[in-house]
Amino acid sequence: MKQLLKYAVPAFITLLLGCRDESLNPNKPWESGVHALGVFDGVAEAAKANFATNAKTFPLTGQDAAKIDFKIRWVTLDNKLTVSKIVVKVDMIESYTDSDGNPKIASLGGGGKVVKTIDSPAANRQWNNFSLTPADVYNLYKDVTVKYDKVNAVKVFENPARPRPAGARLRGPLVVAGKTISNADAFVVTWELTTTDGLVYKVWNEDSVCLDPTPVSQANSNCRLNFIVR
Repeated sequence: MKQLLKYAVPAFITLLLGCRDESLNPNKPWESGVHALGVFDGVAEAAKANFATNAKTFPLTGQDAAKIDFKIRWVTLDNKLTVSKIVVKVDMIESYTDSDGNPKIASLGGGGKVVKTIDSPAANRQWNNFSLTPADVYNLYKDVTVKYDKVNAVKVFENPARPRPAGARLRGPLVVAGKTISNADAFVVTWELTTTDGLVYKVWNEDSVCLDPTPVSQANSNCRLNFIVR
């Protein structure tokens, strides 16, 4: 009996493995992907300073003539995908005090509004240039409203509780008696990548892609750029 089991058990295991339906295997093989690196143009690359928060900012004055230059490049590690379009979005983050005196932060774009589209971008790991101006942001958000008093919807740039400085579309911090009452307008630039086969990439792993821990190289990545008015 023991001798019979010696041969029967391996045969049974072989039979089970031979009949396994691979389509039901939850461990799917890795698929190809693309990511990107966006930076502030004109900032030194050392130690990833060119995409550090507030590496460049919008000025408090002279906003009509102001702009921030950026560069972005898409990256594929296995060269199996090609990016055919890069969509750049910008979210405006407004800080204010509500009718009860509580500090509030509003994401006016709900994750971002499309501000630039780069069709037929340069090849893998090659830079594409674009710029953002205060006017770009103003035109995106001039009709957005917020219920600052929790009741009445008011256009962001027409809030009587905190008027915008003359000649400025975007606002710096509000400081009263040496105390910051509300922070400066802040902005988050993000992007979406479309490949030639119609795939859209807009969400990446936070630790391995968005906060890429690897040394500076052509394969580096991130998911956003942050800056303020200062």
